[in-house]
Amino acid sequence: MPASTSLPSFSLCICTRNHPAGLRRALHSAFASSVPPHQLLVSDDSTNYDTRQMMRAEFPAVRYLEGPRRGNAANRNRMLPVITGSHVLFMDDETVLGQTFLQQVAERIADDNVYRRVGTGGATPLIVTGPSLSDGQKCKPKKSSFLGYPSLNYCHGERLCSVVLHSTVFPSELFRHVAFDERLAGGYDVIDLASHVVLDGGCRIEWLPSAANQHIPGAEPLDAGHLAEASRIYATLHRYSHYQHRRVKAGIFLLLALAHSLASNLHRSGLHGATAFCATARSLWAHLRSPARAGIAITSGTSAQT
Repeated sequence: MPASTSLPSFSLCICTRNHPAGLRRALHSAFASSVPPHQLLVSDDSTNYDTRQMMRAEFPAVRYLEGPRRGNAANRNRMLPVITGSHVLFMDDETVLGQTFLQQVAERIADDNVYRRVGTGGATPLIVTGPSLSDGQKCKPKKSSFLGYPSLNYCHGERLCSVVLHSTVFPSELFRHVAFDERLAGGYDVIDLASHVVLDGGCRIEWLPSAANQHIPGAEPLDAGHLAEASRIYATLHRYSHYQHRRVKAGIFLLLALAHSLASNLHRSGLHGATAFCATARSLWAHLRSPARAGIAITSGTSAQT
């Protein structure tokens, strides 16, 4: 069966906040793609009407959604119910789509579909991630350290459990069962989701180094502070206890992570660091007490509540 009959369709989901010029650049890059997106969606978390007015005047054919204004994870989740493509790419208003990015990913997914149909390849869902280029630097997926910091390089052939979000294409089917955890800050919602779908859901993440998008930094990102620290601890604890099912490791991690957080805050800020640590501990406790997310394990093509 020729690969051309197995080509995927792409929903391109763009999150934006108070950056109409960057959104315009992202949309133009989508229109210049060698493989046109099947669907374009914009979710707008702006605090003014500039982006809405630009969309109505310049891009009336692009579906525009008011964002929930509860952070990046909620903004991405806003678009999940209306995705119509077989696969989805999440971008933001600082991302420029590579001209051949979708084409390269489509060809890889088509090859994988053929192998699955003839029974010579894996039957698990494929996620394709490529690099992000910024100021001459190439951003690759990083492996989390024991304490949960995404700071380690993968060894050759090692299973990937993380992605570069704005250069990653997911099967849309995946998001019928999972979503980004809106409680988590500092990008740990993405780390948590990738861990979930690989370790608990049986998905594969494949590195495609030639499929790159560009990241053009705008304003300085907001410092998530203690929220990011609590998110790191929670996401790592959740990975050890729920996805890897290693409760002893999770308990040891929690003790060491709290001690490390306290020591780091005291080292940075002296006695005032105790206040920051308490804020982290309160946020972590709130995460642990909140109801568990609804999720579905998708191993071997079956669905079961987790």
